[in-house]
Amino acid sequence: MSEDSITTDPVPTTSQAALLSGNGTAVPDLAGSADPLSVRFTGHDGRIWTWSFDGLPMAALHADLARALEYRFRPGGPVMSAATARNEFHSARRLLSYLHQHEHSPRTLADLTPQHLTGYLFYRAEHTTLRVAQMFVQIARNLLRGVAPADRLSVALQEDLTDNQRVPGLPAADAWPGKKPTKAVPEGTDPLAVTFVAANGRRRVLYFSNLPLPSLHAALSPALALRLGSVGGLHSTIVAERAFKAMRTFLSYLASLDEAPRTLADLMPWHLESYELKLQETLSARSAYGHLTEVTRVLLGVIPQDSLSDELRASVTGVVPTTESTTSASTPARPGRGRVSAMPSGAYEPDLVHEQVPLTLIVPFDGEDGRHVDFDFSTLPMPALHADLASAFAHRTGPTGGLRTRASAANCFSSIRRFLTFIESLPRPPQSLERLTSRHLERFRLHRLQTTKPSGVENDMLAVRMLLRAVTPYDLLAPDLREFLERSGHARGMATKTGRPGYSEREFRALMTAARSDVAAIRDRIRKSEQLLAAFRASPDDLSPQDRAAGAVLDIMDRTGQVPQVRTSANNQLLHNAAHLMTAKQLFVVDTDLAPLLILMTGLSGRNGETVKELEAEHRILGDRAVAVGLIKRRRDKAESRTSVHWEIGANESRQLHTPGGLFLLLHDLMSRGRRICGSPQLWNIWTGAAGRKSAQWQAKEATFGHIDPFAKSLTRVLKYKQWARRHGLTDDAGAPLEITLNRVKTTVEVRTTKAMGGHLPSARRTNTMDVSFTHYLQGDPIVREWADQIITTALDDAESSARTFRSRVLGTDAAHAAASSPAEAAQAYGTTPEKLNQALEGQLDTLVGSCLDIDHSPFTTGRCGVSFLTCLRCPNVLITPRHLPALLALVDLLTQARQAMDLDAWVREHGWTWLTLTRLVLPQFTEAEQAEADRSKPQSLDLDLLDGPKEL
Repeated sequence: MSEDSITTDPVPTTSQAALLSGNGTAVPDLAGSADPLSVRFTGHDGRIWTWSFDGLPMAALHADLARALEYRFRPGGPVMSAATARNEFHSARRLLSYLHQHEHSPRTLADLTPQHLTGYLFYRAEHTTLRVAQMFVQIARNLLRGVAPADRLSVALQEDLTDNQRVPGLPAADAWPGKKPTKAVPEGTDPLAVTFVAANGRRRVLYFSNLPLPSLHAALSPALALRLGSVGGLHSTIVAERAFKAMRTFLSYLASLDEAPRTLADLMPWHLESYELKLQETLSARSAYGHLTEVTRVLLGVIPQDSLSDELRASVTGVVPTTESTTSASTPARPGRGRVSAMPSGAYEPDLVHEQVPLTLIVPFDGEDGRHVDFDFSTLPMPALHADLASAFAHRTGPTGGLRTRASAANCFSSIRRFLTFIESLPRPPQSLERLTSRHLERFRLHRLQTTKPSGVENDMLAVRMLLRAVTPYDLLAPDLREFLERSGHARGMATKTGRPGYSEREFRALMTAARSDVAAIRDRIRKSEQLLAAFRASPDDLSPQDRAAGAVLDIMDRTGQVPQVRTSANNQLLHNAAHLMTAKQLFVVDTDLAPLLILMTGLSGRNGETVKELEAEHRILGDRAVAVGLIKRRRDKAESRTSVHWEIGANESRQLHTPGGLFLLLHDLMSRGRRICGSPQLWNIWTGAAGRKSAQWQAKEATFGHIDPFAKSLTRVLKYKQWARRHGLTDDAGAPLEITLNRVKTTVEVRTTKAMGGHLPSARRTNTMDVSFTHYLQGDPIVREWADQIITTALDDAESSARTFRSRVLGTDAAHAAASSPAEAAQAYGTTPEKLNQALEGQLDTLVGSCLDIDHSPFTTGRCGVSFLTCLRCPNVLITPRHLPALLALVDLLTQARQAMDLDAWVREHGWTWLTLTRLVLPQFTEAEQAEADRSKPQSLDLDLLDGPKEL
């Protein structure tokens, strides 16, 4: 359950809601609470959400803003969902936090000025995209419009809030440094023009005067304006244009009829029915229904509704009109004291909330990576499931959802598309989510396995399961499906995905050498041009005519960012483009430079490719020895997705290409010109030219003269590593062309670091947890396995040498008989007294695996011995006699069972010394016949957990 969605009884008068204070904690809320700082919102299903301004900054503004927010939360008001209500409260909280830290914070609402809103826009734009910042300001303006009475606001702010001649919350274009002025949209004088301003500031003017049937315009244009207003809840110009297109198509169809309606009173239900049939001749049934729905919604906004015919009003609203005479005859008298209330005839079946037609099936997504995309569910199969799945998808991609980047959201949407396509292909597809069963998901999995790898199938199944678990209300799903979704072990049996092995030492050295040489060439090429530019600006007359002309070109490029076109003597476009590129490379990093720069940065930093591609330009230099850089680690927990690292710069410039901090500062300097021109906050920037096909970044390239962030749109840019490796003649150990990926570079760094730390993962891990480092980088690497085998072999050899160096005192059968006949001589040979020796032979000093000749003076602890019995085998006080042989054989069996159950490395570490002592030194002192005799009498259990050591009770 999220922190705001607190479900209560369906009856609002018996509220069991919780009151969310400003710091996010939940406290009980009584039904009769009259807290002036709390705001309540009641959903369509009777659930109540309560938020409180208590604990927020700017306490003087709390009461007025709480009442304004309560006005927006009123039944039938502009806020119609709990998600929107929650966003509006948190937007108010962000506004108060900004005003609290403002240099001139207002003491009351009367002190609030339009300049505060402008500053709030600039403040939000520093922490997010301009579009999202405009949305926050728009929500704040809507909240202030609800302040009553309005004279509590300053006159300047009242005029600003009522001024709709400009985009709300957007300052003048010249107030944005580095931004191009935006052309103002001229206001038309046509009274039939409907002006629509979206939440992102985009504006559309829809002219009814250009449509057929002018007699209907005066009634339909206000209805469309109401549809596109705050009550309509639309936030996209795409949806607005879709509604206007539906009206244009509808009026064109009516005008083509032999008897076109002259007024709205002439419009009948059969007009809508024939209109839908006409659309189905050229459109799909889903698209035809969408057009008809838009027309119906506009007709619902016609004021007054009496201007519609009774038949059309009944068809659109579903309410059958009644005359006054029939009403008086059929309606019973008003009940009085002691009378039973009249009940409606027939069974009452309330409509479920989830069956209501949503205002839009477009889910906007703004990721934490700054990338935006709109996901349109109306383009998917199975329209009956769209509304519920779109709502669940909005939750998955919302602030509390797990999909935080455009790539993850797009992958989930693709999995949904594949699932719905399969469902639609079934002979009897489910027509609602209530009829969806776990069998449908299992059949989808089997269907995908026919054409897709198991890992891809598991990704699709995971996306579908997580989406269905976000369906609200959750009991909408069938019980067997809910049980299936909550069941654990869905991925059981799937092979653990391990990363590809890294490079060998020879391959890695060759790769880094080639990358470092190319980066040095890029640095020297730009530095040489910068020296010529400085000389040109200082004293152009001292340069030769050729250098002076080249300096003039560099001066234009540095000041404006434009690369002049160079025409060659041959009339060949390819030669012209090559010359243009060579000119740009004098001062700018280009596309072909990315491969060596990324490889070297990954190899020096040990970070994965995604993190390196999203490096930010902002940094801090710490004492000329290190640089502090902010990093993004996408797959970490949301709270830990951003971190700060300190990278070494190097003592001198010669170490610049050998340290991650030195290389970062070099990249920051080389690409500073491009960032200045395009205004990007990211580190990476290249020149690509403004020409080429009109791709997704074509407009951005045109506006910045070809300077772009290469990873702004997507991190999957083609970098042509294969051509770069071929140019340097890089080959693997088998002689084949070397395959280059940034993941393998990172894996190699992980392997080298682990080996340098002696295999101690807690010390070796830097960028991942120990489990991730081992599973995805170290486990499948042959170099790590070979090195680990060498380490284990060396450890076994050391243990065996140590065991052989220490000689346990073992009395064989013959030696035991000799000691019994002459104890004084035997006691002297074993360094003890005759009394101790006799006690040992009689079993009075037994410790299960031997006899302790001096338990009060332990070599392992101070005073009396208290260590494990396994330690006796390597203790100088132990004496092993034939009576201990059965227990020793049982101990061998116990160690054998442990070797089968434990990891080999752990077994060698814990029991290798004991095993070698038993099998190489102790047991060979007894004959095979003696061991066979003792094996028949060995105990079934030693009655002690020897392998885990003694335990305290």
